[in-house]
Amino acid sequence: MDRYLRVERSWNESTIEDNEIRITAQGLICNYVSYGSSLLQVPVLFESPRIGYEEKTMYMAAYDWRLSFQNTEVRDQTLSRIKSNIELMVATNGGNGVVVIPHSMGVLYFLHFMKWVEAPPPMGGGGGPNWCENHIKAVMNIGGPFLGVPKAVAGLFTSEAKDVAVASSGIR
Repeated sequence: MDRYLRVERSWNESTIEDNEIRITAQGLICNYVSYGSSLLQVPVLFESPRIGYEEKTMYMAAYDWRLSFQNTEVRDQTLSRIKSNIELMVATNGGNGVVVIPHSMGVLYFLHFMKWVEAPPPMGGGGGPNWCENHIKAVMNIGGPFLGVPKAVAGLFTSEAKDVAVASSGIR
């Protein structure tokens, strides 16, 4: 339990450097630990080859959701890694822009990234005003919390979950 509390501790109670536990997984496997994420990602990964995408042309970005978006860059250079990976995919794909599929809070994170990448250093990525236009073909947002999470909060109080998939371990 103590380890769990250290992971969940609010960053307001400590500095970025104080926390010894980091959530910084990278690559396609990084989000398989989350059942909710895998409901979305596994079908996308398995069906992607049918339309011309394969693992070597895909990149999955994870970030530490406990930090502010800008602090993910300060501590882990997460935004810079996303920028570099997108630039590499464009360069190795004949200059074609990438298709980005952010999910849930990642939608808001990616919106922050698009502003950050075009902003000048030191607070931005220094990509210039046309970086997104030159590197991103399309963005398909899935489940972004643009209006907050009133449905989730209401579901907690009413137990209404008819429109949500429920996991079953098979153990009774």
